[in-house]
Amino acid sequence: MQATPLIYNFVSLAGIAAICGLAWLFGHERRRVRWTKVLWGVLIQLAIGLLVFTVPAGRTGLLWINDAVLSLLDSARAGLEFMFGPLALGPGRPGSLGFILATQALPTVVFFMAFSALLYQAGIMQKVVNQFSRLFVRLLGASGAESMAAAANIFVGAEVAGMVRPFLADMTRSEYFCLLVASMANVASSTLGVYVAALQPTFPNIAGHLVSASVISAPAAIVIAKIMEPETGEPVTARRLVDPEIGRYPSYMEAVIQGTQDGVKLLVGIAGLLLSFLGLVALANALLGWSGSLVGLHGLELGRLLGYLAWPLVLTMGVPPADAMEVARLLGERALVTEIPAYMDLARLLGEGRFTYARSALVASYALCGFAHVGSVAIFVGGFSSLVPARMGELSRLGLKALLAATLATLMVGCVAGLFATGAGTVLGLGN
Repeated sequence: MQATPLIYNFVSLAGIAAICGLAWLFGHERRRVRWTKVLWGVLIQLAIGLLVFTVPAGRTGLLWINDAVLSLLDSARAGLEFMFGPLALGPGRPGSLGFILATQALPTVVFFMAFSALLYQAGIMQKVVNQFSRLFVRLLGASGAESMAAAANIFVGAEVAGMVRPFLADMTRSEYFCLLVASMANVASSTLGVYVAALQPTFPNIAGHLVSASVISAPAAIVIAKIMEPETGEPVTARRLVDPEIGRYPSYMEAVIQGTQDGVKLLVGIAGLLLSFLGLVALANALLGWSGSLVGLHGLELGRLLGYLAWPLVLTMGVPPADAMEVARLLGERALVTEIPAYMDLARLLGEGRFTYARSALVASYALCGFAHVGSVAIFVGGFSSLVPARMGELSRLGLKALLAATLATLMVGCVAGLFATGAGTVLGLGN
């Protein structure tokens, strides 16, 4: 891969401002935006990026996290190999049948859910969440409830609904919006193993970068949410911290059992969503292709059309034009059929050497790290509405706007990665 000109780092910096401006254009009550808090949110993201990409201790830490996640993934494979035999052996291992998503990546969700339950039981996760919450309340001006939700989304997914349940009935419109955006703009640690399993052979240090992207996305989600839906009321938990409502189990064994059962439910849900959405998108592509052929337009498909829409935003992230269309297509695919097929395609493109610059793959991996797809609107709006039926209408009206905001938040995370990406092989694992 070629070395990337330094100009693209400055493009990424300008992209952060451009994305904030775009969020403001689509926003509500624009005069109420607190730009000082927005600036703090951007500075927090830049500080994390600086630590990960520039500070030697940060680079060392990222590589340590990468190795730790890979060790966890290796532990998860023990159960996979026992259950599925040769079907669980990844590419390059003796007896492997190649990469099989259903037997080598998706089932890791069960292991990571059980492991997360152990961390909850030990009280470790709560302490980390509280530290992030304190930062968001003090510097970003977010309420205690939405700060805790944004922080918790670094580690969990739909489970955050139970954590904020005591506050849902009294939340303001801005808090609801922030809650939806934070949920869609991040990925749960339980699904991290799926992406790592798909990308690690072609992107050796991907695990550490995905953890970095998850942390950066929390303040990014709050920033975009508060630009598009600034607070106009007085939240019940304004200017104070709240404790995560995570119930402990009677024993560690019960924590593992419950975490495993939750992981199985999540696994079935992900698999079902992939089956239905991939099939429906294939049907839509067939109809679109047939319709286009009637008027002389061949090769039309939804992913490509969405890619054209995303192309200017991809350039804004600092992706060189030579790779911009490929990255845009991945973002369009994420919006339609979840991030899992998009990461699978990213791994394929890397394996085939389709990227001119390693920088492009890095920025794409950060920008794809979120649940910002059509299915997540139903998942999160439906999930939160089931807990506060009286506010279902308000949540439903915010759903598609939250999807747009979450997409912009993930693009901002991509900009942060693009700003600090310098081609350091020890961190990227890809060369320049």
